[in-house]
Amino acid sequence: MGRMLRRFFFVTKPYRRFGGSGRLQLICEPQKQSQQVNRPVRITSVVIVAVASTLLPVASSGARGQEVVNVAKGQQDVLFAFDDVSIEATRGLKLEMVVAEKHPNNPVIPRGKAGDPDSSRASMPSVLYENGRWRMWYPAQPIGSTWYHSRVGYAESEDGITWRKPELGLHEYRGSLRNNLVKSTRGISTVSVIVDNDAPPDRRYVLAGEDMSWWKTWSLTAPCTTRVDTSPDGLHWKPLRDKPGLLSQMNETYVIYKFQGQYHIGGHQVSPLVRLPLQTYPNGRVHMLGPRTAVVWRSPRLDRWPLENTKAFFKPMRSSSPFRKGWNGEQVHMGVAAINAYRNVCLGVYGQWHHPPIEDEDAWQDKYDGGAVSCDLGLVISNDGLHFREPAPGYTLIARDQELRWDRDHRDNKKTNIMLMQGSMVNAGTRTHLFYAASTPGGNVAAVHANIGLATWPRDRLGYLSLIDERTTGQFVSRAVESKSGMKLFVNADIPDGSSLQVYVLDEHGLDVLQHYDATDGGKVKNSGLDVAVAWKDQQTLPKGRFKIRCELTGKAKVFALYLRETCPSTSGDPAAAGR
Repeated sequence: MGRMLRRFFFVTKPYRRFGGSGRLQLICEPQKQSQQVNRPVRITSVVIVAVASTLLPVASSGARGQEVVNVAKGQQDVLFAFDDVSIEATRGLKLEMVVAEKHPNNPVIPRGKAGDPDSSRASMPSVLYENGRWRMWYPAQPIGSTWYHSRVGYAESEDGITWRKPELGLHEYRGSLRNNLVKSTRGISTVSVIVDNDAPPDRRYVLAGEDMSWWKTWSLTAPCTTRVDTSPDGLHWKPLRDKPGLLSQMNETYVIYKFQGQYHIGGHQVSPLVRLPLQTYPNGRVHMLGPRTAVVWRSPRLDRWPLENTKAFFKPMRSSSPFRKGWNGEQVHMGVAAINAYRNVCLGVYGQWHHPPIEDEDAWQDKYDGGAVSCDLGLVISNDGLHFREPAPGYTLIARDQELRWDRDHRDNKKTNIMLMQGSMVNAGTRTHLFYAASTPGGNVAAVHANIGLATWPRDRLGYLSLIDERTTGQFVSRAVESKSGMKLFVNADIPDGSSLQVYVLDEHGLDVLQHYDATDGGKVKNSGLDVAVAWKDQQTLPKGRFKIRCELTGKAKVFALYLRETCPSTSGDPAAAGR
């Protein structure tokens, strides 16, 4: 049987035409061949030739974001200690990551009892903190069902710990409206909800998820794997368009987020570093020939998306070659989710899929169903919303419990593996909250069960810089910052007695201290806190224009983050949320 001819595209980053008013992108595709030619189309190389006087590259917007952090009026930028883009250089310092505190009453949302719509699975939560109230949406699945029967469950809380599943009376289940299901269609196996303040009131809430109708027509290029619904209140949902398919490729959709004015949809696909198409084995099973990798689509509109996606994050496999077939080794499960988007940076959580090496490629499914596969959660960061990297390569943000507890499965009193699933990262009050799920592994969906738990840190304290040798002095310098007048500097730092933190403002090259911003003029931070203002004798604000910030540490001082904004800490208890 001859191979099907398909057309594939790739798109360059935006370029600005010299002397013109707009940006342009170049689209490259193989030349369409006659259908009589029964061989695949292959690009061996692409050369883009341009006259230097006609095309100039736009300021960098790749994995490392813009070359200069632009702090806009009414907004806030965050320079995390573990962001090696925002923190440009260090001397005598080490990076330490902070272990989260798992809540002792986990799971905070257990799966329901027999007969409930979530009796098998309460999983992969999407959480918002609105006006002092916590709201959660999650895939709900009853015992003995398949992905086709997933619905959207809803829960509320006053404190993020004690949750209730209200009887909404919106969606019939087993002949009754007395349940916590929102008004939507079934068959959405993942749920991600955002508030879109730029949308009309009837579309203020946006939900993205994986539409399971694609399972009926399995294809790597199936255009119907992602759906988007909108709602005026988060309870009454309707599809954005009649046909659920939104993207141009198969995608196990896991997250929607808005960053710097544009929509992003992310999930995972099989890696492009593999042989395609699918392979059918003697036992009749059809396997994808490669590891999962994170992908992201970006668009200024909800209803239109590009054909192409960005390979957002790929984890090298531990098997003999990343180009080999199969699912052995390390993978990125469900892409990058739990996005905590600030104005200039995104934090994300990915699934650290661990698959034991299997030389017999036909045996991977048996291992998966048998509980050999496990999954922890890792931390990634991005400065452009598309390309993610690990601030501490290989670091596990949330690990499976090693005891027989809720996030370590124990079937028949035997330790088996568990899969942690990312959910939502939310700043509220003085804490950073990560809601996540723990699920039994396996392709037998009817046997899967899942619950939802909570882990927290002091707000934005996921990692810090401190001295390698406390007998010395250490420094770090930010990348160049450009701001208008009136911007203020705040630090998230721990300064024990006998330690110090001195802040200087340097020129844009990081060579000279600016007048009025040296140690004789102030800039010394004496108190610990999540949001401590930095000021100088004659200057309460940062200078206008371009500059860099240097922080000098002594003793046991720890610096977690720097904030640049116009206002003092918010009285709402969530100063880091201001101006996002």
